[in-house]
Amino acid sequence: MQARPAHVSWIALSLAVLAVGAAADDQPAVQNGPPPVQYNFAPPGARSLAMGASFIGLADDATASESNPAGLTILTKPEVSAHFRYSSYDTDAPNTVIQTGFETFNDKVGSPSFFSLVYPLKGAAVSAYYQRSADFKSHSFFDGVIPGTSLPNYDQVDTRFKVENIGVSAAFKLGAKASIGGSVRSTRVGIDSIQKTTFPQDSTGVLFEGFVAPDATKSKVTWNAGVLLTPVSQISIGAVYKKGASYDFSTDFVIDVTDGVQTVDISRQNQPIPIRIPDVYGGGIALRPTESFTFLADVVRVRYSQADPGPGFLNLYQQNGEGGREALADATEFHVGGEYTWAGGSDWLFAVRAGYYSDPDHDGLAALDSKQNHFTAGGGVVVKNRLQVDVAGNFAKNIKEGLLSFVVRF
Repeated sequence: MQARPAHVSWIALSLAVLAVGAAADDQPAVQNGPPPVQYNFAPPGARSLAMGASFIGLADDATASESNPAGLTILTKPEVSAHFRYSSYDTDAPNTVIQTGFETFNDKVGSPSFFSLVYPLKGAAVSAYYQRSADFKSHSFFDGVIPGTSLPNYDQVDTRFKVENIGVSAAFKLGAKASIGGSVRSTRVGIDSIQKTTFPQDSTGVLFEGFVAPDATKSKVTWNAGVLLTPVSQISIGAVYKKGASYDFSTDFVIDVTDGVQTVDISRQNQPIPIRIPDVYGGGIALRPTESFTFLADVVRVRYSQADPGPGFLNLYQQNGEGGREALADATEFHVGGEYTWAGGSDWLFAVRAGYYSDPDHDGLAALDSKQNHFTAGGGVVVKNRLQVDVAGNFAKNIKEGLLSFVVRF
């Protein structure tokens, strides 16, 4: 990565404009990459999260619309479900002013994460659902002196990234031991972000600012499909494929000068901001050695390489942080978990759950390894097979979250 004696990559254009009076349309193009975001491909629902986010081989509740839609045929009664998630993110951000070291910043977000209505039919089932599959928030702020100069410098990054699915699902039995299913969904991606660098011209208090600030939402049609096999009552095996999509956002790269009262743009160039939701596929198995115990294991492959916009698109962290950019590579997640249930009389059923899953590095930064090990736990209660309430916690190095879900059967 080049040294930045005068914060070259973000403000050299503004200096050139002032120095030689060049017209804005004669200036060289500057490319800026997507804001730093994190994806979440864990299945929805407190029950599955508590079991290490493993559910492909079980898929026996309403969240199967996303985890493995073939499992919807297991349901025997119409049901409505609602889920709420609260997450606390610790983001390790590279210091983009002094260009060495990292600092950790915390952000919190809470929101509804899943709603669904499932209606079983003879040998089939249909569902309509909403899922917020990603709700990520991060920020950073660095101040200091630009290396090789006496100029103060301030760098700011704020990001809110959402991915929402609104879909319909259908599943069909292929005999007593096999089911297939699929979902068609509108996948909506929202970005509200700013990447900004500021430094003074001189002692007059005039400030140079260079920033990109995309704030937009776009939707694409995506789909998933799954299969569920039950060779014997104690074993079920599932597989699923989830299709992602590409989104072509754009924003203005703006360089301006301000004295705190008046701001004048000296350059404004429209720049592409490519976002790609990668494809995901995986398989899982569920073992039920007794009526009380269930053990799950999933292997999930995430095609993160599809989400890499390439070396021509660098966000502020990659451009000026320690180590620079790292290409995104496809990665494999491993999920394991279990559930123990017991009856409390004829009307009550209780459950405790625990699990683990891996989360490979996919931050796009060469000097940072963001892989995490997630440990999960939770429990639930079913009342008269009509009302089900589940809670789950997810604990990893850079995330702590809780999930609460409700199911009502008719």
